[in-house]
Amino acid sequence: MIKTTVSMTPELYSALTRSALDRGTSVSREVETHLRESTFLQKYISVVRADPDVGAHRVNPRTMRAKSKSALVTPSAPE
Repeated sequence: MIKTTVSMTPELYSALTRSALDRGTSVSREVETHLRESTFLQKYISVVRADPDVGAHRVNPRTMRAKSKSALVTPSAPE
């Protein structure tokens, strides 16, 4: 798993917290579950599953912020 930080409204956080309490899970598990169930993201998940070596490298770097671009760069092997 990759750890990330997500900003959200208090309303959304409260809804996720209540959902986690009802299901007996963590908020992070609820976020992952609901993102996986999202019909919007399912097409991208299937693309990554079909070609896992490409992953985020299919993203157009021109549309990303500078910080996000640095996450796409693979570190070079030490000589």
